[in-house]
Amino acid sequence: MILKKIKRSLFLICLSLAYMKFVNASAAALQECTPDTNTPPNTPVLGYCLDGSIIKKVTTMGTAGSAAFGKGGLPSGNVFFNTNALISSGTANGFGYSCGASGCTPIIEESTYYNSQAKTLSCAYLKCDTSSSCTCAVGGPNQSYFDNFTKKVINCSSSKCTLSTVAGYYIDYGSENSNQYKNLITCSDNKCNSEPVNASETQFYLNAGLNKSSYPIIYFDTSNFLSAIASSDTSKVFVDTATKSGDNYKNIIVCSSTTKCSSVTYESGIFLNGDQEILGTSSQNKANLLIECSSTGCSVKKVEDETGDNSDNLYYVDGLSSKLIQCVVDSGSSSITCSIYTGTTAGKYYLDYASPSSSNKCSDANAPGVFGPTDGTNSAKGFCSLNIISCDKSQLCTSKIISTNSQYIDGDKDTNLLMCASFEDDFFCTSVQASSLTYYYINTGNTSKYPLLYCGVDASTTKCIGREASTNGYYLTDSTIPTEYGQNYVGYFISCSSTTKCDLSTDLANKGYYLNAAPNDNSMALIYYDSDDNLMREEPAEGDSYYLDASSLMTNEYANLIYCETSKKCESLDPNDGYYINAAGDDTDELYDRVIKCDKTGCDISDRVQSCVVETGDVVLKPGNYCFQKVIGDEQNDLNFVLSEFTITKDSIEPSNQNITYISSGANYHYVTVTSGNFPGVTGTLTTLFEVKSNSISRVVGNGLYIINPKNERVESVSGSIDISKSYAMYTCSSSSELCTKVSSCKSGTYSFDEINNKGYQCVGSEISPIDTAGYYLDSSYVVNRSLTPGVLKCEENGNCVRYTPKNTYFLNAGMDNTSKALIYCSSSSCKTQEASIGYYRAEFGQSGVIVCTSSTQCKISSLRYNYYLNNGEDKSSKPIIACKKNVNCSTVNGYVGYYLIQENGSLLINCKMASTCEVEEGSVGYYYNSANNYHSNEIETVIKCYTSSYTGNIVCTTEKKNEGYYLSGSGNNILVDCIGSKCKTIEVENGIFRSAASIKTSVKNVISHGRDMSEEMEVLQEEREDTTVVDHEGRYNDKKEMLNKESNVMLKLNEQRLIGRAQNSNEPASTLIICSGSVCNELTAEELTLIPICTYNNEMCYLDNSNNMNNSQNKIITSVSAGDFCTDMNRSTLYFATETIVEYNDVISGVLSTSKTVTKNCIKASAQYNNSYFTVGNTIYKVNDGLIMEIHEKGYYFINISKNILVYGTEIKDYNNSSVLLYKCDGVSCRIMDKPTSDTYYTDVTKRILKYSVEDGKYSFINKKENICTFADNTCTPKYDIEENDFCITAEGYIVVAGEKIKSRETGKCFMSSSISENVLAYSYNSVLYLLNSNAAKQVTTSGYYFAENNYYNSAEYKSFNTTTAGITLYGCNNDICQIYEPQPDVYYFDMITNYLIQKKGKVWVSPIKVGYINVSINPEEVYIYSYTMTDSKELLLTKTTEDGWYYTIDNKMYQCWSKIKTCKEIDDTAYVFTNSNEVYYCVVDSEGEPTECFKRTCNVGEIYYMKDNYYRCTAGSYLELVRSRHCDHDEVVVVNFPLIYSDSLPINIYNTISDIARNNHHVPTQKLSRSSLETIQGVFTNCTYNAYDEYATYDQVCIQNYVKLNKDNEPDICSVKLLGYTYCTVEDGDDPNKCNPSSAVSLKNLTQWSVIKMAIAVLAIILIAF
Repeated sequence: MILKKIKRSLFLICLSLAYMKFVNASAAALQECTPDTNTPPNTPVLGYCLDGSIIKKVTTMGTAGSAAFGKGGLPSGNVFFNTNALISSGTANGFGYSCGASGCTPIIEESTYYNSQAKTLSCAYLKCDTSSSCTCAVGGPNQSYFDNFTKKVINCSSSKCTLSTVAGYYIDYGSENSNQYKNLITCSDNKCNSEPVNASETQFYLNAGLNKSSYPIIYFDTSNFLSAIASSDTSKVFVDTATKSGDNYKNIIVCSSTTKCSSVTYESGIFLNGDQEILGTSSQNKANLLIECSSTGCSVKKVEDETGDNSDNLYYVDGLSSKLIQCVVDSGSSSITCSIYTGTTAGKYYLDYASPSSSNKCSDANAPGVFGPTDGTNSAKGFCSLNIISCDKSQLCTSKIISTNSQYIDGDKDTNLLMCASFEDDFFCTSVQASSLTYYYINTGNTSKYPLLYCGVDASTTKCIGREASTNGYYLTDSTIPTEYGQNYVGYFISCSSTTKCDLSTDLANKGYYLNAAPNDNSMALIYYDSDDNLMREEPAEGDSYYLDASSLMTNEYANLIYCETSKKCESLDPNDGYYINAAGDDTDELYDRVIKCDKTGCDISDRVQSCVVETGDVVLKPGNYCFQKVIGDEQNDLNFVLSEFTITKDSIEPSNQNITYISSGANYHYVTVTSGNFPGVTGTLTTLFEVKSNSISRVVGNGLYIINPKNERVESVSGSIDISKSYAMYTCSSSSELCTKVSSCKSGTYSFDEINNKGYQCVGSEISPIDTAGYYLDSSYVVNRSLTPGVLKCEENGNCVRYTPKNTYFLNAGMDNTSKALIYCSSSSCKTQEASIGYYRAEFGQSGVIVCTSSTQCKISSLRYNYYLNNGEDKSSKPIIACKKNVNCSTVNGYVGYYLIQENGSLLINCKMASTCEVEEGSVGYYYNSANNYHSNEIETVIKCYTSSYTGNIVCTTEKKNEGYYLSGSGNNILVDCIGSKCKTIEVENGIFRSAASIKTSVKNVISHGRDMSEEMEVLQEEREDTTVVDHEGRYNDKKEMLNKESNVMLKLNEQRLIGRAQNSNEPASTLIICSGSVCNELTAEELTLIPICTYNNEMCYLDNSNNMNNSQNKIITSVSAGDFCTDMNRSTLYFATETIVEYNDVISGVLSTSKTVTKNCIKASAQYNNSYFTVGNTIYKVNDGLIMEIHEKGYYFINISKNILVYGTEIKDYNNSSVLLYKCDGVSCRIMDKPTSDTYYTDVTKRILKYSVEDGKYSFINKKENICTFADNTCTPKYDIEENDFCITAEGYIVVAGEKIKSRETGKCFMSSSISENVLAYSYNSVLYLLNSNAAKQVTTSGYYFAENNYYNSAEYKSFNTTTAGITLYGCNNDICQIYEPQPDVYYFDMITNYLIQKKGKVWVSPIKVGYINVSINPEEVYIYSYTMTDSKELLLTKTTEDGWYYTIDNKMYQCWSKIKTCKEIDDTAYVFTNSNEVYYCVVDSEGEPTECFKRTCNVGEIYYMKDNYYRCTAGSYLELVRSRHCDHDEVVVVNFPLIYSDSLPINIYNTISDIARNNHHVPTQKLSRSSLETIQGVFTNCTYNAYDEYATYDQVCIQNYVKLNKDNEPDICSVKLLGYTYCTVEDGDDPNKCNPSSAVSLKNLTQWSVIKMAIAVLAIILIAF
């Protein structure tokens, strides 16, 4: 044990000595790895050594171990050593190395370095000097430092530091000097640099350091130190020093909060400088209060006192907030402070100090004491600006340049007026003290009811105030404005065209009098302008006097007069023709201006006044003339009217003279005949009524009634009745004719109006009396254009009336004819009484509700108070609705498609199916689009809700504000009210899922409301009537409940339509869904809603959530949702559309989620984000939007990129040819994916572009750069451009049109179009191309064959239309893709490739085969051939081409011979017997003279054998000859064989010889012919049938031939009998040939006499001829 301890001690001593030897080097560097270190000492030493440029680890044995730094794959960066120990924390001093893949180098540069081995902040970086001495430095949390080795920034968090090159600016906290920092780290392009900041101005940078969230700005304070700051006032900005270029900054730093700032580019604007917030009152920069930005950049703007004497503050518009910046000048210290103005600025105006005028008038040096700022030697009036700042009601301000004369009340000081005008040669705006101004200015800043500014009459008025405007007269302008302003308004007036718009006259005023529009200021009713003295003044007027209206001067005449009723009340009027005393006339001897003469051309005073007394001679006065001053020396300036011709002299006119009038007061009326030239305006002879006053004589020009008493005075009122044919005279006057007519009698039942006295009169014969019944009457005394009566009288019981000239309204007729004509109707030009019809009419100017007529004579003001009525008035075709506000203010309005709720809590709706077609119907349970929304565009939209009342069970309808979503309409099973977005609309749907706008509680399906219905409304109406004060109309409100019902029934000309109320199933507050399928929509109940799957959603990933259903045994658990289906969120307010299969998210064990079943995105949230997307699942297209998932079936072709879910459209054809694009065809019911077409096809897609698909290229292309739009009608079209290069144009609806001929632009030619995507027409283009054309596609026909078109619309011809159409049938024939029009040939059936019809034209009639058989058919233009037309057992007709040569007899009785090799058939052209391929024998007679060929079928004997053309045939039913086959061949059977004579030349030799023997020896040829149509044959008896199966033919052995005689064994003659099928004894009967029983072969030919041979030949020939 002791020995072991000694050994251990010696080992430790040796190890210590070895270590001391290893580290015995300089303190500023690692010891070199010497060879000694490679020799193991006795004692191991720990540490690092330097081997060249590689730092190695010293092992425990004191040897240099593996490399630690300085090689590839080893840690890089800065490492710090204290002697030989690696430093990663603490506060040690030592030396450092910078290491990389190429080695390590000592740190010898004075800087800071990142300690790559640091584990904490305690030695995060190194501070090193040039002597290679480094010190551990502590990294501060959220501080940045610079690493001089990597040229990166060191960012320190709360626990560690990391390197970064994120672009931006950082304070270099390693440059600290007495807790102040002088270096700024700048990082860009993955490099950083640390440099000290030296500048004479403050600087600001966006802080990129880790403390930027608290201190977003780096600030340089010109003291060479940096600090991080936060802005305490976000209304202020800072220049962004990083964007400085020259003297300007490209960007400014804007802070949205105290901790969030950004660098923003502004090309204009004034901003508060945040520099001042930090500097405080530093004298050096105290004027740098603002920053100004322009297109060249931003710069600091100094603010100086530029206000002048009239103002105290400067104003600018803040570029950030558009609020007003106010800069206040402290008059004591001359200091200026700027801030956002917090006072009220709405509707105020200010000089904009950011836009000074460059006029030299605003310069101190050039124009002292006038404009510009005030200084020690100059007292200026005010600042000169080009712009005015205006602020709206939201206190947002804008600055606008002013270029026209303008005036505003100064928003800074209301004792100033901001005046913008031309100051001599320069235009600018400045402030003017109101005390320097007088009278009126236009208020350019008027935004309400004060278009004028009134500034008083002298300097005592210190403010200009807004004034309302009058359109009657003129306003006096300022004539005393100080001369330094250079404004001269003398001779110019302000006039107002409306109460809100006034203008300063541009022309100098005329000399004379003007109507003062503001007489209330000083009781001066007139303004007089003296152009000679250039003076304007207000003057009082004389009562009951006339003045020439100077404002109406036209060349030499005045259009108007000013009439002053009193000294304070005047008006300008258009005078009637006549004479008027001029109140402004001068009393001179000549009296040229005392009397004004007025006619239609105007008024003047150019004529010398005609006095009533002449100094010399005589003057003849004629009716219509006047004379002035009847009595000589009279001070009265009277006018006297001449009634009859008389002469005046130097003597005064006697008072008793009846030829002339004299009026001292009041007015007289005289009915006088005046000739041309004797009264102003009279150019011919006329008789009319004249009004004569002491200061005027004028023609009566009015509308209505004048009743004149015997004193020539107008009667003001009548008591009882008067006879107008005796003591009183009555005249009716018309302003349109300017004549009055004397009336001695009037039509009973007519009504007249005295408009001066407001009295109404009724007429009976020659008597008139005041109207004594209140009501409305047609004014017969007001006539325009000779026949129109536009006036209606509203009269009281005492005869007081008011005349109205209403338009488009109705009145209850109170006149005598009201029993037949209950209404008065006023159109836009005239009124008339008219009969009524049942319905509603707009009543009494639209201010008394409606008139209801329950019959043609029973009308009254309706007691109902509906909001809407059906209009039965004259304008009902254009304005079918009467809309009422507050129930009584009604007007007829345009109709909008949709529904109107007639009355809240009622059940009646007006349904406008078109804008002009409306009808009333009862509401059904559901919602309706409220068309009344169109009249209130600025209000929140409402919907009409109809539900079942719980009190009565009746339907009750109300309006309610819309919710977001869809409503189930009561108007149809497939109608929804779409309230997604700002406007509701009605939509028609087939299939889809929609988020209901109603929750389960409010849904009409689940609620039976407690609202009131019409029975309650009756009571409410009665209560409202009692509590409301209204203008009483007789009988208006004394209706009973029965009358209300009667009036309501006027609206109810309809059939009851009611939906069964839906059950209330749930009280859950969740949203519900509407599901539409097959055009039937249903709103889900709460129970039904539980069957809809619920999903969780995250980033287009959905999982089914059945957590709510796990414990509910009644609910079916849904474990997957297929693509194209949907699920919802928990609240049922959000729909999710499944793009892939959605599965459960239930793989959770003990609360820990295992792997998911879904690994790809499988759903989307239904939102407006996908409004333009098209999702496809198989053949189905879906549209997804807010609250809906809907199948798309709208007719058309859709090119859809199924990978991007977008509809392809635009000008890039490559988008259409993308491999992900599929073409869908939708027919309005369903969609399907289209296969690539087999021939070139042209499409118009839903974006209305024409595309061609080329089969050869396999690609789509556009056929036009610009689509050729055309119109189509009646098989013609008119294109926008020439149709030459291709066959197509397109309609505005997107239908494709094929041109049948070349058509020039804007011309019309033949065209083809289909209006259905499901129905083709045959379109034959001028390029000889036939297309199968639907509404949106044209497919080129390339299949050989025929195509029949019916010429009305060129549809493929239906069978029934061939003989019924009047347009005709066109036959197109195609050989592959070459088509042309063919004329049908006779006797040929054509096969239609589309309908498979076989049809032939016979004359003018089209026929089809009526039976089966052979027919002559043309399948295509290349071939006409015989086909077999047969019917299968399933009744299917088959057409089969014949393949054998031979003869064929067709079903239309034609015989053809066919040759299959050359594919030709030819009709028989010579008379002959024919054995057809159907084994029939025909005899065909061909007429040489052109008659139709006739063929007759020859019959055979059923069951017998016939030898024809070297074969044996068996006769079957129908006389068909069937080739004898093995089944017919019985060897032992004895049969009759027939040898037809028509084939005698091909008889077997033995048969021929036997027949020859009979003819020779028995003198008789044994032929058989049973009937005319049967074959004539020679018969024989045969047996021993033998069938050759190899060659397929049969043979028989001959027994005997008919009538053949042979000798039997007894040497007696036996004769062959077919009947007995053999020989029998031969006897010669009477009449038989004596040679009958001669042995047929007994005599040789050589023994025949010549005569016998001749007779036999003749007999045979005769037999043959008979057969034919």
